[in-house]
Amino acid sequence: MNRFTLLGTIAVLPLIASSALAGAPAVLWDQNTSSGGVVFSQTGSTAAADDFVVPSGQTWLVTEMDVTGVYFNGSGPAKSETVTFYTDKHGKPGRIKQGPFTLKCADNFGSFKCTLPTRVKLKSGTWWASLTTDLDFSQGGEWGWNTNVTVQGNEAVWEDPGGDSCTTWTPLHVCFGGSPADLAFQLLGRANESN
Repeated sequence: MNRFTLLGTIAVLPLIASSALAGAPAVLWDQNTSSGGVVFSQTGSTAAADDFVVPSGQTWLVTEMDVTGVYFNGSGPAKSETVTFYTDKHGKPGRIKQGPFTLKCADNFGSFKCTLPTRVKLKSGTWWASLTTDLDFSQGGEWGWNTNVTVQGNEAVWEDPGGDSCTTWTPLHVCFGGSPADLAFQLLGRANESN
């Protein structure tokens, strides 16, 4: 390799690196702190969801959802995870906006990094996100979504359609007692200014 080719190659490397960084998703919403308990959320039986707000004048393109959770009564892993985005209906999840996406997220002992198969486009307003796991109790135990005591917007909700109580979306503290709580999660992607 001659000197000019080497210098040209070195000059191109920063451009490639800056392009890769420019394409990296930004944190759009972050309440991924854990300071409470856990809420059981399993595909087909129970589900938890929490709201988030896209600011006025923005449109979000969500590409990733990261969730802090833990396995208990076993060590997992989950067979898959399902992420669903909902509209807001009077402070609770409404109709499905996009999903459900059944994924195999990166799993760090029950905390998940879920790259979505398609961007979820959300205009300004309140939306809801849910994650459930497909986990066989006899083989992997149970999974719980970590909660935190700082409530942003509406309190997180939970439902157990086949249960005796909280058969539809109901605030966590009503279902489980204690203080109002939210769920630990983060959304990543890109924010565009709306016209």
